[in-house]
Amino acid sequence: MITGWAPSLAWLLPAQNPKKTAETAVSSEVAQQIKLIAVDLAIVRRNMGQLAANQDQFAAKQEQMNQNIATLQQVEQDVRQQVLAPPALKAAHPPAHNPPQPSPR
Repeated sequence: MITGWAPSLAWLLPAQNPKKTAETAVSSEVAQQIKLIAVDLAIVRRNMGQLAANQDQFAAKQEQMNQNIATLQQVEQDVRQQVLAPPALKAAHPPAHNPPQPSPR
């Protein structure tokens, strides 16, 4: 690690086995790859959170649309009933007119 940060100080270190240097380089590369994977995983988690929020919003809007459709269907049914209802019988049969009864004296 020291040779990576300050190569000019490498002469102060004891001589290293070339096999260990290769292992260190491999482990450094693996560590870098793990960091990149961790960053990618964080991005995926954030995107999943955004997707879940969008899905909740979509479900709420879909429910609102279902309620609006049900309301429109009810209004349509009410209008059809009013249009198809027989005309009021009031004009054909005027209410019976009862003559006033003489009051008992």
